[in-house]
Amino acid sequence: MIFAPGPTDPDHVGPYKLTGLLGSGGQGAVYLGQDRTGRQVAVKVLHARLALDPETRRQFTREVSAARKVGAFGTAQVLDVDIEGDQPYIVSEYVPGESLQQLISRDGPRDAGGLRRLMLATAAALQAIHRAGVVHRDFKPSNVLLGPDGPRVIDFGIARALEATTTMSSGVAGTPPYMSPEQISGRDVGPASDVFSWAVSMVYAATGRPAFGADSIPAVFNRVLTHPPDLSGVPAELRDLLAACLNKAPEQRPTVDEVLGLLLGHTPAKRPLRGQKPVALAFTMQVLAVLATLVLAAVSHYGFRDDPDGGERPAPFPWVDGGDPFWLIMLAWLIAGGSAAWYLRRRR
Repeated sequence: MIFAPGPTDPDHVGPYKLTGLLGSGGQGAVYLGQDRTGRQVAVKVLHARLALDPETRRQFTREVSAARKVGAFGTAQVLDVDIEGDQPYIVSEYVPGESLQQLISRDGPRDAGGLRRLMLATAAALQAIHRAGVVHRDFKPSNVLLGPDGPRVIDFGIARALEATTTMSSGVAGTPPYMSPEQISGRDVGPASDVFSWAVSMVYAATGRPAFGADSIPAVFNRVLTHPPDLSGVPAELRDLLAACLNKAPEQRPTVDEVLGLLLGHTPAKRPLRGQKPVALAFTMQVLAVLATLVLAAVSHYGFRDDPDGGERPAPFPWVDGGDPFWLIMLAWLIAGGSAAWYLRRRR
């Protein structure tokens, strides 16, 4: 939706004429503008405090320079930037369309087919961003615009430069329901963090709610760090993939390349879905434990009893000396392994 500019809104920024207000937030306001040729563009006018810190300016310039190298597929390209004046701004392609956040809020969750198409388009956009050496850091439904030619990801490449000022003003660098565990914990943030935020956004598109809720910041952070995601309502055929992307450990999440391969049915032949490794490992360990128990029983003559005439004689199978049912011991091991696998699958 385009709003008429207010009395305090500028009518020009640099060479760009501002014709309408698209939205505003903690970083600044976004306007519909026109360049000298009359082409429509989106102009994000940032808070003036960004222009006061030389280190922030240098970092911002580096980040935006990298962002301008991102391929056009699935993204709104960055066209221009100026942070030297009193009104720092970024200019990008104008995408005529509402955000994913607005669409889901109005029309409700997507069906399985629509969700898969959305996942493919946004994952491809994220792939282009990562291949340019950029980490988005603030992937969320409001940063996915649904243009006439498909979804476009916006605001990539500037979140890191804005982190310091955003944290100073609000105490949080990012959008809490969509932040990764490493963002919350203050650890290094890489492409795996974007995969996590992407998956939370896709759960929102599938169910109408983020995977870890959207209530108070402490409650959301606690769930992100310690609770499994709520994937109820997600189509069954996509649940395992999203669960893997929401692994607490960044190194255990699939890359965007792997996500695209899985969505297209090109599952890696030698590399299992990372989120499934603990499940397979737990059950394999239990099977090995059963085999080890059988070997120890054989070596120790477990299942034999003393013969009154001397020597030993086998106990009636499956009973062993003392009356303990041997096969129940084996069954208990297998049940324990299955239970551990089920629990780890729920915790992914």
